[in-house]
Amino acid sequence: MKHTTLEELADQFDAFFIDQFGVLMDASGPYPFAIDAIKRLSEYNKPIVLISNSGKRAKKNCDRLERLGFELNLFTAVITSGEVAYWTIKNKFQESCSTKPKIYLISRDADTSPIDGLSCEIAKYTDEADYLIIAGSESDRKPLNYYSSLLEPLATRGVPAFCTNPDLTMLTPNGTSFGAGLIAKEYEKMGGSVTWFGKPNPLIYKFALNKIPKIASRKVLCIGDSVEHDIRGSFNANCSSALVKTGIAATKKEEEFTNYQTESDKNKLKASDYYYRKT
Repeated sequence: MKHTTLEELADQFDAFFIDQFGVLMDASGPYPFAIDAIKRLSEYNKPIVLISNSGKRAKKNCDRLERLGFELNLFTAVITSGEVAYWTIKNKFQESCSTKPKIYLISRDADTSPIDGLSCEIAKYTDEADYLIIAGSESDRKPLNYYSSLLEPLATRGVPAFCTNPDLTMLTPNGTSFGAGLIAKEYEKMGGSVTWFGKPNPLIYKFALNKIPKIASRKVLCIGDSVEHDIRGSFNANCSSALVKTGIAATKKEEEFTNYQTESDKNKLKASDYYYRKT
């Protein structure tokens, strides 16, 4: 794993897929270096695609980026797992549902953007839900057993679930806590069926690569702070990767990232091609 700088990376690759939380910002706001780093990278006139496991749709994320001081015109596209999930679920409902299904939504701060515009109704109670969408976690305010009590009757009835934010760990103002992905894992443990969206699953990379059709995947550098999501996802998509020592990686030792083993193919995989420290 090679230590490197932003300038060295910019010279070697033709496009960049950049994670949001843990790379550009945390729950308190943008990292001090992040806005300037995007400006510097944009000077190379190469596509920059923000690719995030946010369960919210792209517009919500664009509004937040702009509010925090990022220049949206520097990004070729903003792609979120919530956006990918929205269009996939919308097509599914159009093809298979003759009546409006009722969806029980687990999100953060009562956000309904993951389903706004879908031909569906919000289920107020779990016993009336046809589908479950797990889009966010309020783990800094609610313990895991709170979610377990919600999920159990849904799993017992065999209600299909969609997880639109697969992050197992999330950044909060008080440190890290469990993310929506862990809630979905609990649902699977109960016997529930979950369809996953976002990194490391291939579909979000397909959406991103479609935005830069003339660039080969190995000439794309994915920059992230999570081995489990960003680095594994880039490996699955045949992209290159750089791990940043911020976000959930900030407190980890470098040896924890070496010889990372994927569950899917059991092959030894270096945590990333490059190891980028902010300097």
